[in-house]
Amino acid sequence: MNNIYALVGKNIDYSFSRNYFTEKFKCEDVKNSQYVNFDIQNIDELTDLLRATPNLRGMNVTIPYKRDIIKFLIAVDPTAYDIGAVNTIQVTPKGLIGYNTDCYGFRESLRLLLQPHHTFALILGTGGAS
Repeated sequence: MNNIYALVGKNIDYSFSRNYFTEKFKCEDVKNSQYVNFDIQNIDELTDLLRATPNLRGMNVTIPYKRDIIKFLIAVDPTAYDIGAVNTIQVTPKGLIGYNTDCYGFRESLRLLLQPHHTFALILGTGGAS
């Protein structure tokens, strides 16, 4: 039985995640793993998908469910809690745990560019990193 990893979202056929992770698994010789899309029209459809996918190991979450998915989690990382949005989920035997990796990625991408005199920032956009 393959380990399943998934992207959860609405109308996500455009997403490059499935191709990206399929290629990554291949290049890194990750065996018995598959990345799929959970393209759902309502977040409440997730309950049936979770039941139907016992080999689910982790999920990424995209629009419009980064906030709505929190009700399915047994725990939320403090950073994700403060932001109020989850984009990565760890599947554990006890339940789902949510994280926000957008914040980390955004911060790390800027870290080398920041100087001591940079004390304020203007962030434009509505993406997860915002």
